[in-house]
Amino acid sequence: DRSEALVRAARGEHRAAVARLTSARERLAGLGFGLEEARAVFALAELHAERPGRAPEPASYDEAARLFRRCRALPWLRRVEAAVAVRASGPAPVPAAEPDGLAGLASMERQVAALVMEGATNREIAARLFVSVKTVEATLTRVYRKLGIRSRVDIVRLAAGRRPD
Repeated sequence: DRSEALVRAARGEHRAAVARLTSARERLAGLGFGLEEARAVFALAELHAERPGRAPEPASYDEAARLFRRCRALPWLRRVEAAVAVRASGPAPVPAAEPDGLAGLASMERQVAALVMEGATNREIAARLFVSVKTVEATLTRVYRKLGIRSRVDIVRLAAGRRPD
């Protein structure tokens, strides 16, 4: 239900998404699935925060943080704290123009490539994206294949507008 709600939200069906997430939260709470309930609350908070022209409801993030603390889900708690910090800092800056070579990559692949360009290690990338190191390695392999390159250095060169060796 949570995934279905996120799909509906992406389609612009806000009311249906909120209803689905609210229903999922109530069922998960009744079943005693604290972590899953917390994830539903966090998804609701994010959904409310993304509504154009409306201020995010801090109580939603507070509730998600409280539930994640109770479950001792520290990575999820950090995600809530990061979301609150982003919302508190005002509107997101306009992203810099993406190098043409990275335009054909999927979202996760672009994120990993951007972090490689910042000099992050696979372990650091995994921690920042809340995925495993193996997932980062597999994603980098796909990036290399799609871009026709062989190394992290080539990603940086490509982003700088130079041809990889």
